[in-house]
Amino acid sequence: MSTVRVRPKHQITLPVSIVNQAGIHQDDLLEASYANGVIMLVPKARQARKGDIMDYAGIAYTVYGKTADDIDAGIAQLRDEWER
Repeated sequence: MSTVRVRPKHQITLPVSIVNQAGIHQDDLLEASYANGVIMLVPKARQARKGDIMDYAGIAYTVYGKTADDIDAGIAQLRDEWER
């Protein structure tokens, strides 16, 4: 049986051996319950995480250049290519 310490913000760290045996991965959700003096943590079935729009922030970083001048020049070139 492993011993864990409860941190100031009620956080605990699960021992690696238990995490490996339970197949728990980073960002997995655990259902917590308390009954008859026993605390249980049960892994929830892994579900596809719904994406947040902020997951895409910065995805096109440096597409048009790394500096503001490069970006302005790249956008100006694209605008010049448009049919008018």
